[in-house]
Amino acid sequence: MRLCMSLKKYKALVETIDLGSLTKAAEKLNYTQPGISHMILSLENEFGFPLLIRGKNGVTPTPEAEKLMVFLRQIVNGEEKLKEEVNRIHGADVGTIRIGCFFSLSIHLLPSIVAEFTEKYPGIELQLYVGEHGEICRWMYQGKIDLAFMSLPVPEEFQFTPLFNDTIYAVLPEGHPLAEKKTVKPAELVQYPFILQHQGSDEDANRVLNSEGLKPNVRFRVRGDEAIQSMIAKGLGVSIAPELVLSRRPEGIVLRPFEPEYHRVLGLALPENGGNAPALKLFMDFVKSYCEKERTGSGQ
Repeated sequence: MRLCMSLKKYKALVETIDLGSLTKAAEKLNYTQPGISHMILSLENEFGFPLLIRGKNGVTPTPEAEKLMVFLRQIVNGEEKLKEEVNRIHGADVGTIRIGCFFSLSIHLLPSIVAEFTEKYPGIELQLYVGEHGEICRWMYQGKIDLAFMSLPVPEEFQFTPLFNDTIYAVLPEGHPLAEKKTVKPAELVQYPFILQHQGSDEDANRVLNSEGLKPNVRFRVRGDEAIQSMIAKGLGVSIAPELVLSRRPEGIVLRPFEPEYHRVLGLALPENGGNAPALKLFMDFVKSYCEKERTGSGQ
């Protein structure tokens, strides 16, 4: 009973810090706000130091609490995985999977995967965490997510399962001089003004440019692939983007492959010792099968 109560306290603290609010944590865990506060106060008395900094805009962890978060998440996640295994033994496919991904993937790839997976496994909840490469890596280290859709390179301590290659293109407005060519060399493209994502979200363009030792003339930095494509369609510049991001491009845009060809490798990344939860294994097998069918259908 005491262990069970400790787990509830740990979960209350983790949710409060993740949500930045005692009230939101109480709502998510179906407790009263005073109940959450009491559990965290009990932990503070047990540990012997404060765990939360309370302010006008919510709560943040103390430096001491920050040091404990990795271990607390391991305990909370371990309990969830234990429940999943028990349910699997009883023949039930249930559980929660926390997935990190890029914004572009959350729009162009994941909706179909999530729709088909949840229809097949309605007892498994999928939670999506959308962020940039650095954020996703940090969430993985912290134990905030179970796996992530990422592109190489990833930190060497992560497991990585390749899913498919995503060709990177030169993105041009209609009528552009380079649109008359079948292929474009990166050195030719950098002769024109660029429109790129904000720094930290421009890995795909950097993959091409850094490989060629080139520095573009960046006219605009914009947040969002759709905004960049709309600006290119208006003739405001050129860019570099992978095929998946361009699947819903507006009229007025021309794509040309590079010479030499460039692509990014998309796949599933997991923590070094991750991937053992039954629900997670089901999801990974499903995604691999889904991508294999898509790759076969597209002839990739």
